[in-house]
Amino acid sequence: MTLRPGAPARTRTPRAAAVAVLGLVAALAGCAGTGPTLGRGPAEIVREAVVSTAAAGPSHATVTGRTAVMGQEIPLDGGGVVDPLHQAADLTLQVPSLGAVRVVFTGGTLDAQLPPAASGLIGMFSGGKSWVSVDVNRLAQSGYGAPLGALGVGTTDNPAQQLGYLKAISDTTRLVGPEQIDGVDTTHYAGAVDLDKVPAADDPSTKPGVDRLKAQLGSSLLPVDVWVDGGGKLRRVGQTVSVPATPGAPAGAPTTSTTTTITFSDVGNAPEVVPPPADQVSDISSLLPG
Repeated sequence: MTLRPGAPARTRTPRAAAVAVLGLVAALAGCAGTGPTLGRGPAEIVREAVVSTAAAGPSHATVTGRTAVMGQEIPLDGGGVVDPLHQAADLTLQVPSLGAVRVVFTGGTLDAQLPPAASGLIGMFSGGKSWVSVDVNRLAQSGYGAPLGALGVGTTDNPAQQLGYLKAISDTTRLVGPEQIDGVDTTHYAGAVDLDKVPAADDPSTKPGVDRLKAQLGSSLLPVDVWVDGGGKLRRVGQTVSVPATPGAPAGAPTTSTTTTITFSDVGNAPEVVPPPADQVSDISSLLPG
């Protein structure tokens, strides 16, 4: 479930634009520091939180994920910085059998710094450089994207882009109740993202990825849980999704279940995401099919 940016690779929106967006959000949402706007329904509160969190700037994020395939559970955990406004992220993920993999998303490009366990294989194509990069749109369309497109836990999914999907959360979103996260009071909401209404569904370059996710889900609705803190910012986003382990399998066949969670802290106070130096990166997009 990847929302692709339209900006050229490795560009950043000027900081002045970020300030302007922040001002606009403050004008529309009233006193943003006092919590969600009174009188709004759960879906509107979540949409406000998405915009307010993005406008605040980069945030630290902890990512946890579990994929269960035919009784075997595969963890994928890590953390780093997520910047929804610029659709950028810098995460280090612990990948089974590989170790720590650092992935940086900027301007439609995925840069990966692979651990020694993978350096021999990738080294044949990278020319000895420590980073490899691919175009994320081409990656998604090639079929090598993460199987569920689940909120950025897979190394091919940009969580900063995918948070924008929450703007298309259904009006049927419901209030679950108050909960604490790391000692912070939050309000828990449960709903579903309408994939037919996300911007990526209308963009020819990203529509194939959205259609692929819908086909995997067998639905245009992607279930999601959201926690909003008292300042009207996202504190946690999570989901559990199950799809057939084999495409087109009949009911009752084995499934692949993925649970993913992103927890935010220091909203607006994390360092900005910077791509690795170009002379240390080898673009391997041409190796993808299609």
